[in-house]
Amino acid sequence: MNENEKYNIKSIIYNNSNKNLNIEFCDNYKSSISAELLRVESPSAEVQGHSTREKKTPLNKNNVSITNIEKVGNYAIRIIFSDDHSSS
Repeated sequence: MNENEKYNIKSIIYNNSNKNLNIEFCDNYKSSISAELLRVESPSAEVQGHSTREKKTPLNKNNVSITNIEKVGNYAIRIIFSDDHSSS
């Protein structure tokens, strides 16, 4: 496996019971990220602002879940959250 192939994703699975997004890479590395962390660190302007001074951390997102995951292009995903926020 060359250096670039190890970063290819084998699977992305959302576990609704513990609200974690589980990602497995082609080199068999596995990662689990909570829906809450993904929501409060969303790359959207609503969260990140237009500069580092404008960043806002959304509060009370511990019960947020992921309702949909959409493929975007060849390498990205858009995550839709239960509070109707999108990571795009």
